[in-house]
Amino acid sequence: MKKLSLIFLLIFGVLLTGAKAQITIAPTMVFIDQQERFGSFLVLNGSDQAQEVSIEFPFGYPTTNTEGNVEMVYDDSSRAQQYGIDNLVKGFPQNFVLQPGQRQTVRMTVRPKDFADGTYWTRIKTTSSAQNPAVGEETEDGITAQITYKFEQVTTLFYKHGDTNTGIEIQEFTHHNSEDNFEFIADVNRSGNSPFLGSIILTISDSNGNTVVEKRTSTSIYFKYRQVFEVAQDEFENGEYSAEITFETQRPDVPSENIVQMEPVSQSINFTKK
Repeated sequence: MKKLSLIFLLIFGVLLTGAKAQITIAPTMVFIDQQERFGSFLVLNGSDQAQEVSIEFPFGYPTTNTEGNVEMVYDDSSRAQQYGIDNLVKGFPQNFVLQPGQRQTVRMTVRPKDFADGTYWTRIKTTSSAQNPAVGEETEDGITAQITYKFEQVTTLFYKHGDTNTGIEIQEFTHHNSEDNFEFIADVNRSGNSPFLGSIILTISDSNGNTVVEKRTSTSIYFKYRQVFEVAQDEFENGEYSAEITFETQRPDVPSENIVQMEPVSQSINFTKK
């Protein structure tokens, strides 16, 4: 019986997962500016197979839905024209093969342009797949399945030009409660000419000013954003409380000198747990 080779292409979006991904990338954010137009990142093959690697530079940014879950936007042509450098970045090499344990430095540069002051960006999409994928077993019908896994890791290149500034405008800070959880929701807009890179902290204090709950997350805010913190009902006793949401331009995975700084922004609400 004639054999038919079927190739299934399975694509997974992976954000530097190390254990699952075939390659590792560092750092996940690259910063360059008008004085130093060159930047680089490292690609390491931690698998036991040779990996074919390709680099692309699509424009995109994260946003959030009504549940506060992060979603990526790649089809905003208006903002791409205003903030994108995807068509100005040159990376080298953009296609290469890494043997097991081998590493490759990818260098990037941004071509000059009449930039207004601010921060511009593009995504760095690194795609990897095994150079010689294993061939699956032949079925009773004589069909052989060859499965090729492609892993996509998306990181970011920022280009800062001139005077940069950022800010957070808190539109609304509310809470809702259910039988099991309290839900604290902050809707914000980013101001200034640069994305907000930092942390969001929720602090719940009792009537004596003692902190009873603190939750923290690192994030990047490009335009509108909704942050949702869930706090279990059993994390604190019945009583009168205040909840404060704070946005600060510090995060553990990015050096402070690379972050456009601002004064912390906070807002508080009072609530009762019965």
